[in-house]
Amino acid sequence: MILSCPNNILRPSIVEELLQDKRFFSSLPKHGPLAEYRNVASIDWRRMRFSFIDLRGLELQHRLYWLFRTSEPFIRGQTVRDLPTDERRRLAMVQLQLLHRERLFNYETFVERPDLASVYYATIAEYDLSLLVRLTVNYLFFTGAIRMYDEPNGRLAHIIEQTEAGQITGSFALTEVGHGTNARAIRTRATYDPVHREFILNTPDFEAAKCWAGNLAKSCTHMIVWAQLYTADGECHGISGFLVPIRDRYTLQPFPGLLVGDLGEKAGLNGVDNGFVSFQHYRIPRDHLLARFGDVNEVTGKFESTIDSAAERFALLMGPLVLGRLNICIVSQTLLAKALTIGIRYSAVRRQFGPTIDAPEVPILEYQLQQHRLLPYLATCVALKMFNRWFASVTGNAQIRMLRAEPIESALLLEIHIVASAVKPICSWAARDGIQDCREACGGHGYLRMAGLADIRVDNDANLTYEGENNVLLQQVSQQLLGIRTRGDYAAFALMSPLGSLTFLSDYGQIMQQRHECSTVEQVQDLKVILDTLSWLTAYTLEQTYRRAQELLGEGCQKFDVRNNTQIFYAKDLAIVFGEVSYERISKRSSRGRLYSPFQRTIFSAFCDFLETMELAPERTYLTRLAELYGTTLLLKHMATLQSAGYFNMDALRLVQEAIIRLLPIVKRDAVAMIDSLAPPDFLLNSPLGASDGNIYGRMESELMAGQNVTGRATWWNEIIPSSSKL
Repeated sequence: MILSCPNNILRPSIVEELLQDKRFFSSLPKHGPLAEYRNVASIDWRRMRFSFIDLRGLELQHRLYWLFRTSEPFIRGQTVRDLPTDERRRLAMVQLQLLHRERLFNYETFVERPDLASVYYATIAEYDLSLLVRLTVNYLFFTGAIRMYDEPNGRLAHIIEQTEAGQITGSFALTEVGHGTNARAIRTRATYDPVHREFILNTPDFEAAKCWAGNLAKSCTHMIVWAQLYTADGECHGISGFLVPIRDRYTLQPFPGLLVGDLGEKAGLNGVDNGFVSFQHYRIPRDHLLARFGDVNEVTGKFESTIDSAAERFALLMGPLVLGRLNICIVSQTLLAKALTIGIRYSAVRRQFGPTIDAPEVPILEYQLQQHRLLPYLATCVALKMFNRWFASVTGNAQIRMLRAEPIESALLLEIHIVASAVKPICSWAARDGIQDCREACGGHGYLRMAGLADIRVDNDANLTYEGENNVLLQQVSQQLLGIRTRGDYAAFALMSPLGSLTFLSDYGQIMQQRHECSTVEQVQDLKVILDTLSWLTAYTLEQTYRRAQELLGEGCQKFDVRNNTQIFYAKDLAIVFGEVSYERISKRSSRGRLYSPFQRTIFSAFCDFLETMELAPERTYLTRLAELYGTTLLLKHMATLQSAGYFNMDALRLVQEAIIRLLPIVKRDAVAMIDSLAPPDFLLNSPLGASDGNIYGRMESELMAGQNVTGRATWWNEIIPSSSKL
């Protein structure tokens, strides 16, 4: 029973006992190259980790680590860098089947504790992102779509049972060769045949072929296909989902009427067999329609739905993509943490130069420039982790209500869509930039394949496009925010915000009266000052974008042109600022009497709210410094707007820069301990540059010498010697 208790109600003696449990907190070397930083740390890395993950999460993580370390397909998959693509696919599929048989995580667990899904996904991502993609496609998208959108009596429930029994493997097909982001315009057709009570799926040309579907090229037996539903009278009723058999489950041969192909090797994620498929008048039973929001009458052949609007049905049907965006936020933060583990540990060990020619060399982490390249990303990584904790909870609860066919407010679904679409680009771009800076911060060694950073970089690269291309998602966010603003005054934002991420905008008048005269570093570093500043920035950017749109409309521009011509310097900036900083006005007191906001929403406010849940201790103090570094970095990023619009005085830029300079050495002191709390085990990190013992050069030597033909001559030596030598 103790292990199911939240961390904050455990007795101190129990906590101390658990912190000594080697299953959850393995011992780190007390000596060696990293000891210099660990010995001076003010924080306990175990307590820090324990503040991020509760005991059930630790147990789940430990069971996964044990499986990865001891089970045959996972052991062989621990070094996959040089495996051929087909072997990587085979391993990932075998691993998926074993992972499923272990049943460490299932639908019932998700219903009880949706936050555990974050632990599950992140831990698998630490091992291999290809495996996580396969898992996500099979169990989140495929069975998730059936659970959400099957008609209430569950006529496709047997498919879920067969998938969970490992008898079939699923895929999910929305994107087409010629249409990805604009899903409404997909051209695959599903026409109902009332005589045979079947749907006929047809692909008019290659541009309409379904593509990029994971598990499709070689593995899946069934897939969820999204197509335009036509009735026999030729009327189109918009997009619907269909369960489509693809292969015989016993032979894996595709069925007649299908052309299934392989997209081939990719830049990364080559353990996933992405494919394409086209339908040649392919018939499926009527009961294979996902009919919760619209069905075809078996007798009359007429389309029937309790939702008249095709646009509203489409919005409800795209629910799995919102969950996919959350998954990408979790994955991006996990990959960023892996890269920072390598970059920071390497920087703490690598020594270059000294105060004088004869003086000992110092770790490059001591250099201000190296700190500025890495430590703001450490702050960002923690901020993303805090956001993901909250957002996983609210989206999980919303999904549970949908699965149970409970009423759910359209405003809640819209707000989840807005937040997910705003934050997914921010998370994946932060990981992209942070991974690249870690690569460069490790110098030439970081460019070696063995360092692991190249694989982390290309795996994350897919996150910039999957589940909505980042720039297009930001357009959706700005359009939704402008739509609310256009329909009424700012009071409408409070009515449209069950989660509270939009509510602060209802105080637009009060917010816009604020100005801040900065005179000390302490002022610009204060978290409440940063929150107020970023609140003003969001409101200001929204109003500026709205006025620009109204100006263009007044000049006679069409709505399409207005949307197109307000992106640069307006709408895109609005969406990014909203995702980084939006929060509700302070309105509730904590147990210590301090004011805090009652909702953890988007990234910066989620970080600040998390601090309020912590007891006063060195770990909270250090996270506060990280929050200040993250916040001042955001201020610096937006300083041009803040000063040009008159919010800050001219001294603000210098003061913010000075705050960052002061924070860097403070954050640096505990950076290795902080990374210890975020890092995966060495066997998952699989990088000599980031190993927990700091033995970089010994591990590099061992891995180099273990390679094939390392010290031998080239097999093609005879082709390049002078021709006279061949006589």
